[in-house]
Amino acid sequence: MKLFSRSALPSEYAQRLADHIGRRPRVLAWARTQDGVLVALHDRLVQMVDDDVVGLGWHDILRGGWDDEGKAMRWVQMSTGEESRVPLVEAGSFPEVFKERVESTFLFQTAIYPRPGKAVTISARRNLMDEGARVLWTAHPARGVRMDEETVAFTEAELGRLRAEYAF
Repeated sequence: MKLFSRSALPSEYAQRLADHIGRRPRVLAWARTQDGVLVALHDRLVQMVDDDVVGLGWHDILRGGWDDEGKAMRWVQMSTGEESRVPLVEAGSFPEVFKERVESTFLFQTAIYPRPGKAVTISARRNLMDEGARVLWTAHPARGVRMDEETVAFTEAELGRLRAEYAF
């Protein structure tokens, strides 16, 4: 089923993508960018620009989505904090598939409050690129929350409690 349009990923991109991942790709959605394509696979987001092919596991996207005003996809990479913004020539169903794939990595998510009005989000996520990988537990402070010793200690204690309670 082609979710993006009536045409499949153009063959020049499909072949480069297959070479990059080592097998024929099962494309969930794709979108044309100003200088290449974004491709949604089951386990990762792939950006292809000129000869560059870069993949990013859905579990490594901290937050992101469709910017309707700017007609662009945007995301923040969890492992590096790098922010990306990619304008799309035609979005099609790519934004919906992007959202679904990122959300599919979450097994659990909750907010804890080390101080009144100051939140830290704890998440348990799975790596779709490696089904045998351990669950990735992370803690991310909301804007304005300083991770001082007291906050870190509280967060680590809650993280330990939640890991034991939800033993994924």
